[in-house]
Amino acid sequence: MFSMRRRLRIAGLAIVVLLGVFAGVAFWALHSRMPSEPRLPGKIERGALAHGGRTRRWIAYLPAKLRAHPALVIALHGSMGSPARAREAYGYDFDLLAEANGFIAVYPQGYEGHWNDCRVKGPFAAKAENVDDVGFLHALVDRLVKDHGAARDHVYVTGVSNGGAMTLRLALQTPDFARAYAAVVSNVPAPGNMAITPKRKPVSMLLMNGTADPFVPWNGGDVVLHGVWGNRGAVLSTQASIDYFLALDGLVGPPATTQFPDIDPTDGSTAERRRWIAAGKRNVTLISILGGGHAVPHPEMHGPLLLGNSNRDFHAANEIWEFFQQAP
Repeated sequence: MFSMRRRLRIAGLAIVVLLGVFAGVAFWALHSRMPSEPRLPGKIERGALAHGGRTRRWIAYLPAKLRAHPALVIALHGSMGSPARAREAYGYDFDLLAEANGFIAVYPQGYEGHWNDCRVKGPFAAKAENVDDVGFLHALVDRLVKDHGAARDHVYVTGVSNGGAMTLRLALQTPDFARAYAAVVSNVPAPGNMAITPKRKPVSMLLMNGTADPFVPWNGGDVVLHGVWGNRGAVLSTQASIDYFLALDGLVGPPATTQFPDIDPTDGSTAERRRWIAAGKRNVTLISILGGGHAVPHPEMHGPLLLGNSNRDFHAANEIWEFFQQAP
């Protein structure tokens, strides 16, 4: 009897220890430290419209000195995201850039936290219900043109992860929707996983990916976190994705290559920009985060270790805005 009680006590203690270890590992893997929200003189506007039988919402940052016909920068959140998460993911830099340049930064809400992106596979309601996110985003621009006199010929779209794949959908399906696109931690779907029929028209495209991303594979393959969670189907490699847009744009020859200074040598990554530009052509840029994970570069970004290294050598939003401004 004594021996049985002792064994049960030891087993119970072992379970408690294992649970503690698991909790510690989970905290270590999931803990993140994000940039804090800055105080700015502009205002946050919240809006809603009816589309496809649903109420669709967004928030926008309106700078204190809004231009007469402001550009629109639409930033799309990632999986299980929100407009607030999109602002945070870019370190609030698009709000800061809007204040400095007089454009409107817009953060739409995906359906139940996701976008019906360009991939066939996706374990979320926006995909299962075939939500018309393309139509919603077109209607959103119409509303902002009406309400704020926004310049329809200066619409720009960027997105992270699922939002990046939604950015790719817009670029491929309705390429004239925006003047330029920037997809972060996202690749072009493989042919069997392409949910749309691309128009195959030239577009200005920036891709920003990590070579050690545990979710979106740099070398192509299934989009699945560490091989076990949330399969979004197969994608091309990052190089093949860039080659796809270079072919659309008719760009050939070597790119202009720039190494970013390794400002934070403790972040486990470095960065390189390759830029293809030619007269009469659209622009294509690839920013490679060497050793980088599933994260948006920012000097104050410490993303979950579960998603790999967070690069802290530059501001992703600043690079994206510079690319947008240079788009022909």
